Amino acid sequence: MNFLTSEQVLEKKKPEERVTFLIRHAERRHILPTDEDYGSKVPLTETGESQALAAGKEISRFKASSFFFGASPVFRCRQTAALVAKACDAEPFSSAEKVVAFDCLAEFYVSECVDYERHLRAGFYPAICRYLQEGTLAGFLPVREGSEKLLAFLLENSRADLNLFCSHDAWIVPFLAHFTGLHFSSQCWMNFLSGAAVLLNSSQKKVRIFPVKFLGDGFLRF
Repeated sequence: MNFLTSEQVLEKKKPEERVTFLIRHAERRHILPTDEDYGSKVPLTETGESQALAAGKEISRFKASSFFFGASPVFRCRQTAALVAKACDAEPFSSAEKVVAFDCLAEFYVSECVDYERHLRAGFYPAICRYLQEGTLAGFLPVREGSEKLLAFLLENSRADLNLFCSHDAWIVPFLAHFTGLHFSSQCWMNFLSGAAVLLNSSQKKVRIFPVKFLGDGFLRF
């Protein structure tokens, strides 16, 4: 399966389905060891701001009757969601302060913070790839368990016609790998603003999940 454009997702969406986007934030600068709080306050670049607005214009084509925007508490995620909301004319969520922050977005794949951070500091991409390959790793919840918990969270909090949650690659990559079979490596990662589109019917008894992109082919190559 390859990443779909938002237009392709729209073509697949049935009238009775709601849509939820789980996407990575837009472009940020490289995080430095000297950045406060692991870089949580690093904002989007000017290019990243333009990227988020362009993604919002694409998403506005869904002609949603209601919206909900949530994000990781990290500023660049709330900033991305707010810019998408602005382009969709979703005024109640059109600033970073108005986007609903969910601390729990950091919890679905983490079982023990010390081991988790130790793996990531030793090598972020190799650690996540090893986790995907083995299905589990010290400090992480099993990929299947974490992915199912994240999906349950999305379904529980997706009550609008169009919902968007902005998070981080460390947690979206396992979600995509588990539900869509996408393959990632240290040389081929997910791009900014890539993620998943979850289509759910009104009773939430049937769910369809597709990888979605807003930049290039959806991948970031090194």
